[in-house]
Amino acid sequence: MKQGTYKSLAELCGPYLVRQMPEPVVPRAEAMPDSSCAVYVAEDFGGAVCYVGSVYRPDDSRGLAKHIGEYRTELPMTGKWARVYVLPLSGDTPEPDVRRIGGDIAGWLLPYDRKRWQQAS
Repeated sequence: MKQGTYKSLAELCGPYLVRQMPEPVVPRAEAMPDSSCAVYVAEDFGGAVCYVGSVYRPDDSRGLAKHIGEYRTELPMTGKWARVYVLPLSGDTPEPDVRRIGGDIAGWLLPYDRKRWQQAS
């Protein structure tokens, strides 16, 4: 993802964005930053956006890490994820806003895995 694209996505987060993290992380739980609420963008090995997701676990500072770990363990389609871009949101972001921001970002990027995935345990 180009830096300008990430910055535009960050603007969609409005006042809820905690900080910009324009560098991707590997899609493993231990690589995720501490964040209880976030939107994330997964790219495949060719650099195409394959999924946009969100997490809302306001009482768990490792909520994003746990969410990614659950997906990676339980959902085989995550095997194509090469990198993840994170947009960490404030822990007091209302859940409807977390989901709306995720939808707005998905609308911009048009990931090829567009259906809402089942919730990992």
